[in-house]
Amino acid sequence: MAGTVFTWPGLGALYIMAIQQLDYPLIMGKTMVITVMLVGVTLLTDIAYVVIDPRIRLG
Repeated sequence: MAGTVFTWPGLGALYIMAIQQLDYPLIMGKTMVITVMLVGVTLLTDIAYVVIDPRIRLG
């Protein structure tokens, strides 16, 4: 996941600068946004598997 952070224009540099300056609110906020996005994509992938392959059942 760390590789994708640095491909966003300016956001990777902002994250590194926040770490160097110990800007904890920015570090926590950025980490939460990335985590929520990762969980959301994982959930959508699991739902897509159920829709695409009827042999997979939820639960």
